[in-house]
Amino acid sequence: MLDQFKNMHKMMDPPGSPESRGTARAPAVPPRVQKSGFNIVDLKQYFHIVVKRIWLVALCFVTALAVMVVMLVREVPVYRASSQVLLTRGLDLPVREREVAYERGADFLQTQLRILNSREFLRRARERTGRPSREINEVLIGVNSHVVWRTSIIQINVTSLDPHFAAEFANAVAEEYLDFKAEERMDISQATVINLTHQANRIRDELTRAENRLMTFERENRIIAIRERGNIAAHNLANLSSQAARLRTQRLLLEAQQPLLTEASDEVILAALSSPYPMIANPGMTRPAMAGLSGESAEGRPAGEEEYGMGQTGPETLIDMGIIERPDWVSLRRQKSRLEADLEDLRTRFREAHPSIQDTLRKIREIDRNLDVELQFALRQYYSDLEALDIRYKAARRAELAWEEEAIEVARRAHEYQSLQRSVDRLRTMYDLIYRRLKDIDIAIGVEPETVQILQRATAPSSPSAPRKVTSVFMAALIGLGIGLGLVFGLEYIDDSVRYPEEVTEGIGIPFFGLIPSANWNPEDLRSHLLSNLEPKSGLAEAYRNVRSAFLFSGGADEGRSVVITSAVPKEGKTTTCLNLGVSLAQAGSRILVVDADLRRGELHKFFGVEAGRGFSDILAGQAKPESVIQRTGIPNLDMVATGPFPPNPAELMLKPELHSFIDYARKTYDRILFDCPPVMVVSEATILASQVDGVIMVIWAGQTSKKLAQLSAQVLHERGARIYGCVLNNLEFGRVGYYYYSTYYGYYDYDYRYEKQSANT
Repeated sequence: MLDQFKNMHKMMDPPGSPESRGTARAPAVPPRVQKSGFNIVDLKQYFHIVVKRIWLVALCFVTALAVMVVMLVREVPVYRASSQVLLTRGLDLPVREREVAYERGADFLQTQLRILNSREFLRRARERTGRPSREINEVLIGVNSHVVWRTSIIQINVTSLDPHFAAEFANAVAEEYLDFKAEERMDISQATVINLTHQANRIRDELTRAENRLMTFERENRIIAIRERGNIAAHNLANLSSQAARLRTQRLLLEAQQPLLTEASDEVILAALSSPYPMIANPGMTRPAMAGLSGESAEGRPAGEEEYGMGQTGPETLIDMGIIERPDWVSLRRQKSRLEADLEDLRTRFREAHPSIQDTLRKIREIDRNLDVELQFALRQYYSDLEALDIRYKAARRAELAWEEEAIEVARRAHEYQSLQRSVDRLRTMYDLIYRRLKDIDIAIGVEPETVQILQRATAPSSPSAPRKVTSVFMAALIGLGIGLGLVFGLEYIDDSVRYPEEVTEGIGIPFFGLIPSANWNPEDLRSHLLSNLEPKSGLAEAYRNVRSAFLFSGGADEGRSVVITSAVPKEGKTTTCLNLGVSLAQAGSRILVVDADLRRGELHKFFGVEAGRGFSDILAGQAKPESVIQRTGIPNLDMVATGPFPPNPAELMLKPELHSFIDYARKTYDRILFDCPPVMVVSEATILASQVDGVIMVIWAGQTSKKLAQLSAQVLHERGARIYGCVLNNLEFGRVGYYYYSTYYGYYDYDYRYEKQSANT
């Protein structure tokens, strides 16, 4: 039977019903539809928003018109007269003056406007009219000047209460401007000539003093001799620097030998100090002798790299430079070598005590003593050469420093001379420039760089320039409409209530089950609120059936055996929704038990016309069995449990194990159990019960419940472990502008269920 019901209602789901058809644990939230561009639906929605508060737009419109009419009645007519002045270029000036005069463009025109609008200039224009100041103040409102776009024409606008005075004063301003420009040209020319004459006299005196200082310096310092001395000093300084560098290099090379000589043997020392480096070995030799030994030319210039001991090979590489090779040392070494050879030969033939061997040993020892003498002589000669090189290097450095001071002094005097020369040249150039400017000004005194003429004289206006009644009324109407529309959309923006189905899924994040239209229920007969007593073909009945189908197809058909019906705040229609959902499920053939779980002010029994008697509170308190408190409602397949006596501690009763026992009993006996629960944000037992059942259905009053409260209620239920199946928008007023599409949808069923005399009560 349930399958037949699903097939029957498959095509009757509301637009916002969930699409999931399985037994998933949590119903999926429909994804947000990305809007692409602007369409006619958006335009209609904006139109309905405006129409909904059209009274506010009309109020702003009428208020703006009324204020403007009052202002127009009280406003005094104002007249405006205009004159125009043309600025044109006069005769050509000399080139230099023309460059200065016409490199001004917009800055020049803005300057003229500042002059025309200045207080002093307007004072002169007042005096030109010849009228008393008091009379002018009574009729003059304002003066304004501006440049006509992309021209050299200045328009002068005068606003006054008297049209004739407006024209007179505009012409007076234009005529005064012509006189002002003539005075300006004369004053500027005279002031420029006087200023340039003073500058020329001052610069001429400075030039004379500078030339005198230059001549005195040339006479005292012999500037030509300074140049020659500078060249000589630079040449000598370069030679001395080169010589000092060579001597320092020779000294460093000799000093580098010293640690190597201490570690070498006597033969190596003699060989090193006897290397053929005559330039370094004997610095005290005469220049011709060293030239012959070292390879220098007759003029004393080095012949190549051999002057620094470069390019040598052999055992002498242990040191870099030595002294002149001595023939005595070489002959002693040769004699010793021959004696050592003879000694080896004698030892092979004679014994050690043989006179020949002893005589040979004596000769070898004599040669060794002579070699020691040669070694000591070579070392003393090495240190003497090192000291001589140091003395020569220091002497070269002193001479270099002396010539360096001379070169610096010569350079300082030359720089001072150049500075004096530049000062004279600068002053002479400035004097020539000022002299030429004076000549140009003398030529330009009789030439007008620009001409000023009145292009159009002002005439008395025939009609006032303000107020412009038609324009003012039109602008007031636009302003009123703009303010009204701004207020309308501002109020719409700050309205935080849940109004449309898409706000349920997108704003709150829970599935949407359906819309319940509002109705003017009869407060005297609560039984008339039940779905079983409504016209079966009415739109209200179809709305509840759509909620039933959305609930069954959302996953609640298999898992939603026990469901809590609750809301965020009181009086959102949750009791009516709970009853009619139970009735619709009972009409589909399911056995339904409706439980009034509002243990503070439950009124479920009144809809069936029975007494509360014993009920849900007695079950939770353990004072009654479930079967003893279940009552028949008179509707097939629908039973109910009233609240029973209101307990002082309903939240504590919800935490007792009797609640689980009752739910287990009801699941075995009925197909579904619907709990009418108190609001979530008001009492705590709502969340306790919601966490103990299979799921929750939230009821929201469309256009009244705050979106923040609805979101917070859903969050609280999720945090307590409750599963929210979906949401029902209740009390949707199709008559309100903005719900046009929903009213059209439900109008298909010819819904009309109203009472004329009774007030609304949901």
